[in-house]
Amino acid sequence: MKKRHFDRRRYQEGFVCIGLLTFLLFFLISTPYAGASENPAHPEEPTLTSKQKADFLLSSKRYEEALEAYFKSLAEEESEDSRLFRGIVKAYAGAGRLAEAENFIEGFLSTHPESSAAQYGLGYFHYLEGNDSGAQDRFAEAVRLQAGNALAWNNWGASLARTKSYTLAVEKVKEAIRLESSNPMYYNNLRIIYGDMGSAGLFIADYKRYVKEGPRLVAQGYGRLIAKTLRQESFRHYSQGNLDQAIGKFEEIIEIYEETGSRVGLVPVYFGLAVLHEEKGDEKLAQKYFKEVLSINPNHLQAREKVK
Repeated sequence: MKKRHFDRRRYQEGFVCIGLLTFLLFFLISTPYAGASENPAHPEEPTLTSKQKADFLLSSKRYEEALEAYFKSLAEEESEDSRLFRGIVKAYAGAGRLAEAENFIEGFLSTHPESSAAQYGLGYFHYLEGNDSGAQDRFAEAVRLQAGNALAWNNWGASLARTKSYTLAVEKVKEAIRLESSNPMYYNNLRIIYGDMGSAGLFIADYKRYVKEGPRLVAQGYGRLIAKTLRQESFRHYSQGNLDQAIGKFEEIIEIYEETGSRVGLVPVYFGLAVLHEEKGDEKLAQKYFKEVLSINPNHLQAREKVK
């Protein structure tokens, strides 16, 4: 059988949608975690808080302005929010003034000795300095003061992994996941630790166990990270002209969403499959997936235009 020729010009319009799909799928994978993943708000939002403004300035690498906004937020709230202290340390580091972070946080602790968030911030300072012993001591103190400090558990695990204490590292990061099951950073750190251990397959094993035993929210957290990897593999296959393999990876993503009982993110996956099958010339399957899109989102304009 003659091999089907890839008509790049014919596919250009369709792959614009696939390019958009890349962004949308990443966005949808991340959206459920927004409250926990430090995504900054847009600076023009009328309800912007000092903390949100600081996060935006930090993400824009406007470090001095970010520091001022973080200080304002701290003065307004005297917040027991570890993310606030994490932002302060990162802003100091970005401004080339990391050493000053230690003095600032120690000063805060002199008047707030029971602050778990500040202890976490000091631990994070030591972590960025490469002082894992000092970092681990502070993270331990942070969780002693507040057992629910998920960021402290997570960074404690990351620091332990850096000193090759992998078993303890996994325990700490899994506690962070238990406390904040919607934060993608923790799952990613766990996957990195498993990889450093030479046991990358344990992440998949964990996923399968949580799919079977629950909690479902944790299974979904694992699943979304796996789906993100599959999405990247799919686009790599496409870039190499392997259309069938690209389709196969998207089909694996659908299996993950089905296994975890999550429909968030299925619209761009179905739409991507429809476009890929359309390129292959399989109009029947393309129509099937366009209709799947509409079953979830009846107002999807591109899918409505495609369905015959």
